[in-house]
Amino acid sequence: MGLFDTMERLIELANEIKDADLRKRVIDFLKNPTPSHKEFKKYPKGDMKMTKTPFSVGGAGAVKRDVLNHTLAVTELCIKTAEVAEKNFDVKVNKDHLIAGALLHDIMKLFEWKLDKDGDPEHTGILLDHSFLGVSELYYRGFPERVIHMVASHFGEHGPTPPRNFEALILHHVDNMMALTEFYNTAGGAQRSHDHDMPILVLDEETIKKLRESKE
Repeated sequence: MGLFDTMERLIELANEIKDADLRKRVIDFLKNPTPSHKEFKKYPKGDMKMTKTPFSVGGAGAVKRDVLNHTLAVTELCIKTAEVAEKNFDVKVNKDHLIAGALLHDIMKLFEWKLDKDGDPEHTGILLDHSFLGVSELYYRGFPERVIHMVASHFGEHGPTPPRNFEALILHHVDNMMALTEFYNTAGGAQRSHDHDMPILVLDEETIKKLRESKE
């Protein structure tokens, strides 16, 4: 899928939001993700179709991740995960909120990362990370609290705001799984071609505890 097609697909997914007001807010944000606060207008906005970020798993070396394709994969899988949860466990998921949060959780990376002259991701120097930027802008634009919570909590249990509803929980775990899949797909090409597994370190609570103990 080309970059233009990917952006069009994001808009298609936004159009699945039934709440007309929320749908319009999401599409407006996707089309014009510009910070409203004057302090952040000084930072140049990257092109969402070109924005890439560095990502590493277990110290195995960084790879470049495509924010646009990542967002598409996360949103599509969030929708399917919600459908399975509702079907098999009778869990009630607000799909409008889920789609909105998935589409917007990484959008402010446009201001956090830029490409250098060699095409590698380089931090812009902005003092807030993409989740804080996203939360502040969502508040300013009048998004529902539960959508704002999804963006604030997508780092998961070890972030400043842990997921506190099913929509946020789905987004966090899908986001992690897709990030690991992207890393494996990018960095593990040689291993996959020989049918070898690529070691993936998942930083669960027990692993983090061991890492802390090894430093002490």
